Amino acid sequence: MKTAQELKELRTKDSKSLYSEIGKLNAEISELKFKATFKKLKNFRQIRQSRKNIARIWTILAERALDELGKVDPRKNRVAK
Repeated sequence: MKTAQELKELRTKDSKSLYSEIGKLNAEISELKFKATFKKLKNFRQIRQSRKNIARIWTILAERALDELGKVDPRKNRVAK
C-alpha cells in the first residue's frame, strides 16, 4: 500500500523537515487552487491528497509531542488520563 510506505518515510524524518514539508504542501495547495480557479487543473483530487498529507504530518508531529511529554500510554497508543 502506497500510503503505508509514505507513513513510514514520514515517521523517519525529523520534526524540522516535517515542518518544511508542511510549508511546501501549503504552497502546492495554493497553486492548485489557483489553477482550479482558471480551469487549468485536470486532477482535482490533488488538492484533497495534499490536504490529507498535511493532516498526516500534523498527526505525526502531535504524536511526537505527546510522546515527549510522556502522556502517551504505549500499550494502548492513547493519551493517558
